[in-house]
Amino acid sequence: MSGIYTIAQRDFKALFYSPAGYVVASLFALISGIVFMRQVFLSGQPATLSNLLDFDALLLLFICPALTMRSICEERRQGTWELLVASPPSMWGIVCGKYIASFGFLLVLLLLTTPCIMLLEIYGRPDPGEIFSGYLGVVCMGGLYLGSGILASTIAGSQTIAFLLTVFFWILVGLARVGADLLGPELGDLLFAIEPYSRLQDFTTGLIDTANIVYFLSGIVMFLMISTALLELRRRR
Repeated sequence: MSGIYTIAQRDFKALFYSPAGYVVASLFALISGIVFMRQVFLSGQPATLSNLLDFDALLLLFICPALTMRSICEERRQGTWELLVASPPSMWGIVCGKYIASFGFLLVLLLLTTPCIMLLEIYGRPDPGEIFSGYLGVVCMGGLYLGSGILASTIAGSQTIAFLLTVFFWILVGLARVGADLLGPELGDLLFAIEPYSRLQDFTTGLIDTANIVYFLSGIVMFLMISTALLELRRRR
């Protein structure tokens, strides 16, 4: 566990050593604030963050791949991967450490939106359960994007390709779900089962379904396990 913590700590700090981390955090906070003021914090509007959280989930489709795109492929490009593999943590520990670092940064981003909650509390009567449920859904969805981003970084040869792989994968899943009615009911049910955005709607309306939580956790573990298996296979070659 100490090895996983060391890798997570190193990668988490690296996100703040470069201006990119501050730029991403600032833009996320700025755009979220604009959406909040123009769509949520209006006279006569219900005191709910569902619109903001829906929009933030869309932002995370691009932010999460940007956080993970260099996690594995950039280590190989810079020649530091061999040193990392020779360290005490197992391959699973390395993958988990990198995932935890990016997940920690995701939590920092969401913490930047807490002033929106405070304003709703001051000027309205929001439902705390709905807010908690909405944030839980966004965290789960962001965690799923991060897991797929780690896998893309494992497969890709450059961070740009890793970013595009992750973004276009989820865009194609979403587009396929939209056109599921044309593909038949059985395929439509399958696409609904793997498409995450429709599950987020339950969370943002205050419904915490254990089936949705299991879906997100299973997806995260699946992506990390596939990443670990691919890295182990490459090491044995």
